[in-house]
Amino acid sequence: MADEATNIVLLGNQGDCIEVTVLDNAAIPKGTLMQLSSSPQTCTATSGAGQRFIGIMKEEKKADDGQTKVAVITHCLADMTCGATESMVLGSLVKTGAAANEVKPKDGPDVEDFVVGIAQETVGANGTGTVFINVGKQY
Repeated sequence: MADEATNIVLLGNQGDCIEVTVLDNAAIPKGTLMQLSSSPQTCTATSGAGQRFIGIMKEEKKADDGQTKVAVITHCLADMTCGATESMVLGSLVKTGAAANEVKPKDGPDVEDFVVGIAQETVGANGTGTVFINVGKQY
């Protein structure tokens, strides 16, 4: 994959990590944006806009390693990449972008526009900027 979150600064209690379930055959790089994909608390890497963001992979997970439980960071500052035709503005809410690990502005009150966090700087298309993440926070 590409565009994983970088320069992660853990907030709260060491990033307020939660344990989620993933498939054993999944290979997931550290810093991947994760989405809640099914019940109970099963996650996959984000792959498109409007997905149910649950956190950022804390460590790399190798395929077929027998591991089905991983930790995701839910409270941090992280550098994230905007999509090719997207940008983010200081203080704006962002959601998952059109491609894996990308973000874009939340553009309406739609329930399906799940918030990733709040932009901490203004950046243009394909730019990387800091986002404040606090999963579970009501925006």
